Amino acid sequence: MQQQTAVEYSLFEGPGSLRDRSERIAFWLTAICALPAALLIGYVLHESIGASQVALFIVIAMVYVTLARGRLLGSSVRVHDTQYPRVFAIVKRACAALEIPMPLVFVREDNFVPVAALGFGEPYALVLSSHWIEVFRDDELAFMIGRELGHIAAGHTRFLSLLSVNGKENPLIALIFGGWLRRCTMTCDRIGLLCCGTLDAAIRAIGVAEFHEFGRKVDYQAFAEQHAEIEADTISRWGTWLGSEPYATTRIAALRGFIASNAYTGAEEWFLRERDEEPPALAAPGSTTVDVRDCAGWWRRFASFAIDVVVVLAIINSFAGSAATSSAGAIRVEKSKPAATASPSRTSSHSTAAPSPQDTDEQVGPLTIDENTGQPHLRIGSLVITSKVFNPNNSTGKTVWFSVYMTLLIALGGQSFGMMIAGLRVVTTDFRRPGIWRSIGRYVLVLLLWWMIVPLSFVWRKILLHDRWTRTRLVKVERVVARATGTR
Repeated sequence: MQQQTAVEYSLFEGPGSLRDRSERIAFWLTAICALPAALLIGYVLHESIGASQVALFIVIAMVYVTLARGRLLGSSVRVHDTQYPRVFAIVKRACAALEIPMPLVFVREDNFVPVAALGFGEPYALVLSSHWIEVFRDDELAFMIGRELGHIAAGHTRFLSLLSVNGKENPLIALIFGGWLRRCTMTCDRIGLLCCGTLDAAIRAIGVAEFHEFGRKVDYQAFAEQHAEIEADTISRWGTWLGSEPYATTRIAALRGFIASNAYTGAEEWFLRERDEEPPALAAPGSTTVDVRDCAGWWRRFASFAIDVVVVLAIINSFAGSAATSSAGAIRVEKSKPAATASPSRTSSHSTAAPSPQDTDEQVGPLTIDENTGQPHLRIGSLVITSKVFNPNNSTGKTVWFSVYMTLLIALGGQSFGMMIAGLRVVTTDFRRPGIWRSIGRYVLVLLLWWMIVPLSFVWRKILLHDRWTRTRLVKVERVVARATGTR
């Protein structure tokens, strides 16, 4: 019976879900309204904020988070069974209970954030602050760690990582994204409660996280009564809109309501089931094959594609600007003519030499933009190769550069930026990373046969034409982890 319960129960799906009821609604409302809200705030503050700026912020944040693992290895203490075993044991026990793979655990100095989870996919990084770690008792630390593991299990972390880099504690960021962030906190407080085991430990952990060592002197029964005063004052309630987390009194009241509910009873029974003491381990690539159910559907593919289009257009607009104006014509190869040299006898000493065309050219990445014609070209010795294919300001150029962007990111990491946010990954049919040639073939087919792929996608919704021909699959990350760990 216990084994059946373990298989059927899901923390974040179905009637026993611990996810805050309005979390998903808040996510989609935030996603729809984020850009208009940013534009409005920019207008009020007389700052230029557009889609290009927002997309570039996202790209910069993704690069930062992607490189964060190396930075953590180089400047933080890696926790394992012999290096700070107290913390390692708490993380391991919680991961085994929640059936999620062990994250990489680090300790670094941070005066403001006690515990944080980072990353866009397995393995995630769990970062604890050396300033806070000894202040928490074991059960309190279990709550703090458990709620961050809850963010990983619920799929929040890849979004929270972006917002942390771009200033989650900034009131403007909180004003735009806070509606969803606060509901994520309410969801994961419930996971933290399961991990620490008692409401008293959860309340103490919240208090210490808010007040540091002073939290040991607080009467939390009296502190919790302040929640009633806030609820009675409309103006006081509005203050929560300027924070990325609910008021501490609100969180305590929510946990008290949750522990008295049937949802907590079912979750606690599942959490205390008979289980392995070891967290699930990721299977090596090549040890299993992709199932149709692992593949992404049409809407998730479209969301990822739309994000990538915005990112590529933002990069093009930022680096190419208006210099690379579109022009018609086929590829042209011509000899560059040396600049004519005026005869000294015919040139006045007061005359000014006209600048050569090369002097007025503008360099944009790997291309050179001719200021006279606006035509991008490649210069190889005495040869000048020009083509509208290289021009990022016409539709052909945008398509080519989009294909290059997708090919490089898939070959290097298996994910584009849009796929990272949407929780997708390109793999081979046996979950291996596609190489450079397979990635090139995949997106050359997309570039040439999109007119076939798009209509057929309404028939073959999971495995599209270019997936079949290159033996690659676009899979959901959570399914990859579940299949690799044997939990589904």
